[in-house]
Parts: sequence; C-alpha cells; structure tokens
Amino acid sequence: MCVFRDENNIIRVKTRITERIDTSNFLSPILLPNNCIFTQRLVEHFHIENYHAGTQLLLSILREKYWILGGRRTVRKIWNACVRCRRFKSKSPTADSVSLPADRVKDTAVFEVVGVDLAGPLYIKQGTKVWAVLYTCALYRALHLELVSSLSIDAFLLSFRRLVARRGRPRIIYSDNGT
Repeated sequence: MCVFRDENNIIRVKTRITERIDTSNFLSPILLPNNCIFTQRLVEHFHIENYHAGTQLLLSILREKYWILGGRRTVRKIWNACVRCRRFKSKSPTADSVSLPADRVKDTAVFEVVGVDLAGPLYIKQGTKVWAVLYTCALYRALHLELVSSLSIDAFLLSFRRLVARRGRPRIIYSDNGT
C-alpha cells in the first residue's frame, strides 16, 4: 500500500488502477483510521443513506472514496450495532414440534376418527336459515357436510345418522362442545 499526501495535505492511498480514467477519489482514496469517531460516523451515515446496506455493499460504496484501515471489521461493527438491521437479521423463535395424538397417526378407515363443528347460519333462497354440520376426518382431512334446519339435538342426530349411513360409524368423535 503506497501512502502519500495530496496538495491539500490529505493522506491518500495509491491504488493499482491508476491508469484508469476515473475520479481522483476513486483512483487514490482518502486513508482513514478505523477507531476514529469521524470514521464511525461516516460509516453510519453511508449505512443509513444506502438503506441499511449490508457489510459487503457498504464496504464497496465506501471504497469509492475512502480506504478505512480494518474496514471490513469497522463496517461489520457498525452494521451489528444498528438496531433496525439487528431486528431484521434476527432469527425467529422456533418451537419444538409436538407429536401427533395416536388417533391422528393410526392406520384407520376414512371417517373413523371424526371432528364435528357447526357453521352458520346460512341464508338460502326461501329466506330461511340453515346450518352446516362439518365432519372432518382426523387422519385424512376429508370433509363431509350436512345441512340442518335448526340447532336442535334432533336435527344434529339426523345429520349424524346420514353420516353413518354414507361413511360408516365413527369410532371416535371430537367436538368443541359449542352450540
């Protein structure tokens, strides 16, 4: 690294690309120490001005005009101290996956383990209300829908009989104990 003072008494570094036609700042960048407060503020300014650029991009932008001794370490230190960047580079917490219940992994027939829920009210053409009884197979995630005209036990039992007639009798039924 060849160091010299220019006509304004600024310490600069002579690069290997002196024959290139470019700005004088690019051909011989200003030499800056890494532990100077001015250097840190300069790196922070360029980091924010360039939309919180990462280490490599920020170092490339700075090297167009400045040569910082230990530049990569200085840029990385500023980047790691940035609260906004720290928030975006943080890893999201991961939860341990819970094993499925035995009813969800056994080899059983479709609709042998069933979950039941009601949806509605739904308004049909005649202006009357109906509710949908959703029967979901816990193992295969298949869905069986039945429409009922009321929320009574009799209407539900009729829909359950239709399920049994069509799909077979379930061994286990899960319900949320709602209406």
